[in-house]
Amino acid sequence: MIITQNMLKKWVNIPDDILEVTNQKIIEVESFEPLNTATNLVVGKVLTCVPHPNSDHLNLTTVDLGDRVEQIVCGAPNVGKDQYVVVAQVGTVLPGNFEIKKSKIRGEESSGMICSLQELGIDEELIPDDFKEGIYHFAEPKEIGSPALEALALEGWKMTLGLTPNRSDLLSILGFALDLASLTNQKVNIPQIKINEEKTENPVKVEINTEGCSRYYARHISDVTIKDSPWWLKSALLAHDIKPINNVVDISNYVLIEYGTPLHMFDAKKVASNHIVVRDAKDGEEVVSLDGLKRILKKEDVVITDGKQPIAIGGVMGLENTMIDDDSTSVILEAAYFDPKRIQKTSKRLNLKSDSSLRFERGIDDKRVLLGLDRATELLIELADAKVSKGISEVVTKERENPTIEIPKLYFSDRLGVDIDEKTLLTYFDRYQYSIEVKDDLFLITPPSYRIDLEIPADILEEIARMHGLNQIPMTKHLNQTHGYLTEKQKRLRNLKHELAHLGLHEAITYSLTDEENYNKYQSIGEKVEILMPLSSDKKVLRQSLLNGLLQTVSYNQNRQTDDIHLFEIGHVFAKDVEYETLALAMSGTWHQSKWQKQGIKVDFYVIKGILDQVMKALDVELTYETAHTHGFLHPYRQANIKYHNEVIGFIGEVHPKEQKALDINLTYVLEIKLEKILKHRSKFDFEAISKYPNIERDLAIVVDENIEAKSLIDIIKQTLRQNLVELSVFDIYQGTHIETGKKSMAFNLVFNDSNKTLETQDVDKLMKKVVSRLAYEFKAEVRK
Repeated sequence: MIITQNMLKKWVNIPDDILEVTNQKIIEVESFEPLNTATNLVVGKVLTCVPHPNSDHLNLTTVDLGDRVEQIVCGAPNVGKDQYVVVAQVGTVLPGNFEIKKSKIRGEESSGMICSLQELGIDEELIPDDFKEGIYHFAEPKEIGSPALEALALEGWKMTLGLTPNRSDLLSILGFALDLASLTNQKVNIPQIKINEEKTENPVKVEINTEGCSRYYARHISDVTIKDSPWWLKSALLAHDIKPINNVVDISNYVLIEYGTPLHMFDAKKVASNHIVVRDAKDGEEVVSLDGLKRILKKEDVVITDGKQPIAIGGVMGLENTMIDDDSTSVILEAAYFDPKRIQKTSKRLNLKSDSSLRFERGIDDKRVLLGLDRATELLIELADAKVSKGISEVVTKERENPTIEIPKLYFSDRLGVDIDEKTLLTYFDRYQYSIEVKDDLFLITPPSYRIDLEIPADILEEIARMHGLNQIPMTKHLNQTHGYLTEKQKRLRNLKHELAHLGLHEAITYSLTDEENYNKYQSIGEKVEILMPLSSDKKVLRQSLLNGLLQTVSYNQNRQTDDIHLFEIGHVFAKDVEYETLALAMSGTWHQSKWQKQGIKVDFYVIKGILDQVMKALDVELTYETAHTHGFLHPYRQANIKYHNEVIGFIGEVHPKEQKALDINLTYVLEIKLEKILKHRSKFDFEAISKYPNIERDLAIVVDENIEAKSLIDIIKQTLRQNLVELSVFDIYQGTHIETGKKSMAFNLVFNDSNKTLETQDVDKLMKKVVSRLAYEFKAEVRK
């Protein structure tokens, strides 16, 4: 929001330290600068204008500057005798640090320059069409020699506010003036609006049939003359980066800046009836907006109609079928209050952002709507020679009231750490225009209608802090001295991340939001949680698996010729009344590679499983795995459930070929596990002396049915040899020649030790015979020969 000195001074007395007051007590200031940086500009009158004797496109002029007459060579095609113009004298510095010097042009002296608006630093896109190709000249006589910037209403400063979404009250000059007046203890000079109505009754009738609009006013105005706006109005719009169009359009834009009240004007002759009906749009209803684009509406949109067809998209934009043009002579002037949430959804979906929709989205003062309507009516009478029918057609279906906030009297002193007596507080409340009721040890505070952001005690506390002065609140140390440290959970999370990084994986952080179709594609943990006002359709539902983001990241990188992807993410997943933390991995391509030896380790099921086992080992956690076939997005024969203390906490496997094709990715392996119980696990350490006796290794190859899992065999071996077995690993699985169909060979490496003696060969033979017998009994296993 831009605040200009010229507009603000009509409402309040501006303090000399306006920048400091605004920055310290109102809102952050993004920029503060002169409205125009040109120096030494004066108003001049062109006394003579003749063609340059040595040029076919230049003019030789003499210009009265008040204290002298100067000869100036001018190349503008629209310069002429008796014009009142803006003159840059010798020594003037124009925007862009361009200094005017005395010179000779084609043999003729030129002492200054007659300026165009573009040379004054006004953006070419904002310049009125009449002055785009030449100099600017005033429409009426001005005092010769007077400061030109003052005549152009471009003197003074402009200040750009860095508004936060909650301070919608500052989206107008009046709103800023009210806050400034409160903080500087003065009253706002709100002018009295005078409207002379005709005897003819307002023919417009209004009906509201939607909850999206609670207040609607309409005036009927005739005998409107469409013409250029006066320069004071044009300059005010230019200062706010708005291009002047004509008097009628410019008035609505000016009132928007001045009062923060969005208005709309319909060409009354193009409206099919005098019956204005505000209703919900129909699904699939098509309209053409003022920008000439066809828009398809939905039932949550609000439309203004003539009883049959739409004539405006409520709170967003008018339609082409009732737009004001140069032939318009009568208008219906609209002022309304629309539901902010519905306007925001419509504006976003249709990609129609405007100054009006911004104010409706953030919330306007519904009590000021009528004031904006009257101000625009007054200006139409003044600047468009309009005649106003008697009365305002209005419908109000719901009154919006600010909440009454109950606050203990000691709340402000306790929270701010300074003593503010009750009398001072009541003075502050009065300056803010709060309605106050004092009850025993309580204040009952109702903010004014234009402060819709004040809802809870903390909001009022902030206001009192601003009024009292943040620099008056002492800095104190926190009373509770706390020593920073990591919780056990934080330590384990950090260790987990470090272990994964040490193993060569990269941490990813992906969006918590995904689209409605795929939110439970990889894991379903409950009822979906939708965002009320999503930024886009693909960020609408909270994720139920980290793989939504990780697999998209794999796809993104592989499509950019990065095939070796090793990612992990730790984050939360969500469902209704459910939220917990998970770890997910996604790996593809080559894990490790030696270019010198031309060897590498390709990512497969056992690589990603091994990485998880290694990480869990560092956390003193032991996981088990069991074959699964229930995860539809994984390969049906290359997936498993991950278990911790016999409870399934996740899954691991190869992404199904169909899913790989849909995501346009190469062979990829993934896993995801819940971290809640793992992070709560407390390590217990038992210490024992290192055996001074040597280990003895034996290999055992057995043939079993192909359906028997290695885990089952390992469990039996460990159970049978638990006293002397110190290490056990699988080093070979084989099916093929010399192995019966339906069977497979599995080879194990067993390491034995006894802490009390050296194991002899016969001791180990007995142990091997014992385990072979047990395996033969349990699984009909045969030793491979």
